[in-house]
Amino acid sequence: MSLPPFNEYLGTEVIRRDDGDVEVRLDLKPHHLNGRGVAHGGVITAVLDSALGAAVICSMPEEWWCATTSLTTQFVGGAREGTLVGHGRVVRRGRSVAFASGEIHDGAGKLVATASGTWHLWPYKPGTRPAGGGPWVRMRERAETIPVGKILCVGRNYSEHVAEMGYDEGSPPVLFFKPPSALLHEGGTLHLPEGGGAVHHEVELVVVIGTPGRAIEEANALDHVLGYGVGLDMTLRELQAAAKKSGEPWCVAKGFDGAAPISDIVPAAELGDASGLEIKLDVNGETRQRGNTSEMSHSVAALIAHASRWITLDRGDLIYTGTPAGVGPVVPGDRIEASIERIGALSISVA
Repeated sequence: MSLPPFNEYLGTEVIRRDDGDVEVRLDLKPHHLNGRGVAHGGVITAVLDSALGAAVICSMPEEWWCATTSLTTQFVGGAREGTLVGHGRVVRRGRSVAFASGEIHDGAGKLVATASGTWHLWPYKPGTRPAGGGPWVRMRERAETIPVGKILCVGRNYSEHVAEMGYDEGSPPVLFFKPPSALLHEGGTLHLPEGGGAVHHEVELVVVIGTPGRAIEEANALDHVLGYGVGLDMTLRELQAAAKKSGEPWCVAKGFDGAAPISDIVPAAELGDASGLEIKLDVNGETRQRGNTSEMSHSVAALIAHASRWITLDRGDLIYTGTPAGVGPVVPGDRIEASIERIGALSISVA
C-alpha cells in the first residue's frame, strides 16, 4: 500500500501490512532531530499517526476513506539515530468510526512512544458523491447511501410559524419542490446567492421514503418511511415575497444551490415514533428556533397521505415537513447548528 504524500516527504515507508495491522519504518535524518539531536516529538507522532492510520485503511474496503479525529501520544524515551519502527493495529471498527493503538521502537527495540486514537470512516471520498454520481443521503452508522429522487417540501405546518408569516390556520398543507441540486451535506458551506436579498433559516424534520406508493392511506403511511433526518429549508425571503405577490412560483426562492441542507438519516425502525421530538436551531450559539414535532398541524402520516394523493412517492424521495417559529436571516460568517431529539444534528457554515 502507498501512504499519503506527506509520508513520502517525511520518509516513512510500510514494511508489513495485514488486515488491520501495519508496521512502518523511518530512517532518521538530521532534519528529523531537534536541537539536542533527539528525534522531534512531532516526527514521532507523525510516524505513529501513519502506522495507526495505515492499519485503519487496511481494515476497510478499498473505496472507503478515513481521517484522524483524535490521537494521544505518550512519550517513553528518546531516539537519537538509526531507524524508527511504528506498529499500528485496529482495536475496534464500526460503520463510521475506528479505534486504533500502537507503539514505536528504535532500531535496538527500545520503546520510544505509544499512541491511541480514533478515525472517522466514509464509504466514499468526502466532498464527493458516491458511485452513480447523483444526489444522495447517507444512513447513519451504515455504509449505505440512498439515491435521492424528489425533494418535496411542506409550508405552514406549525401554527406559530403560520402566525408569524401572517397566514390563517386550518388550510391544507402547502406543497412545493426543491431540485436535488439544492442538497447540502453535514459540514458543508452554504454560499449565499448574490443579489437575492436576505436568506432565512428554517429547521425541519425530514422524512425519507423507503417503500414507493401512491394514494397511500394515512393509517399505513409510516410503513413507507425509510428514515428521518434534520434538514434546513433555506429561503430567499424577499424573492419569495415578491413571487407570492405576483402569483409566480417559488422555484428560485426555495431551490437555489445549497438550499436544502440535510443530516445523515436515522432508520425509522431505530427511531420509532417521530412525534414529540424537540427541534432546535442555533446561529453562532444563539438559539433562534425551538419547537416540538408534536406541534405540527399535519402529522408525518397525514403529509404522506396528502402528498401521495397527487404525486407518486418513490424510494429516496425526501419530505421536508415544515418549520416552527423563529425563522430569520443569516449572513456570511455565520455557523448554523440544527438538531432534533433522538435523530441528530446538522451543522453548516455560511459564506
